[in-house]
Amino acid sequence: MTSEIWTIVPMHGIERGKSRLAAAIGAAGRARLNRWLLVRTLKVIERWCGDLKHCVVVSPCDQALELAQRAGAAVVREMKDANDLNGALALGVLYATANGADKVLVLSCDLPDLTAESLRAFTRTAGHPQEMVLAPDKAGTGTNALLVDARRDVEFRFGEESLAQHREWAAARGWQVSVIARPELGFDLDTPDDLTTWLKRGVKDLRKLDLNQF
Repeated sequence: MTSEIWTIVPMHGIERGKSRLAAAIGAAGRARLNRWLLVRTLKVIERWCGDLKHCVVVSPCDQALELAQRAGAAVVREMKDANDLNGALALGVLYATANGADKVLVLSCDLPDLTAESLRAFTRTAGHPQEMVLAPDKAGTGTNALLVDARRDVEFRFGEESLAQHREWAAARGWQVSVIARPELGFDLDTPDDLTTWLKRGVKDLRKLDLNQF
């Protein structure tokens, strides 16, 4: 089933991403963390699918796109001044459908606990063309992963209260909605408190994050 699914990974940027963590870890710490998260996310997708032939990274960032290409993923360049996640995802879907995607999996790039098994479990759920599968964040308000038929005209609603927004959008069209809550998909590094929780688990120093460890 994974061969028909294209994974879309939006990445704001190596230097610009995770801006809410700026006061906690500074510019160098953010850049190192963003590189680590992107590389790790792509490695997990590769373990799940076997390769990155059906993965596209959408970003305005040269560094992120270079890392993605080096890993074997496709890339779509977003306008540098465009701060529009939903628009970036629409670009990703256009690329995926043009290359034969039947389904698209939108996957957040800030999930440090992401595993191949969690992706297998999440994606095996969907079977109906008019179905949206959602993975909520730990608060139960945001959307960390979304699986939908690539050939449908989907309007993404990422932003504040995105889980409810996506459910309402799908329900209004009579679609089936499945919500799959898994800790590996729920825990994201969004706030300084999230970072503190994660660091307490064993990563004591961001300078020791190793891009070659995966």
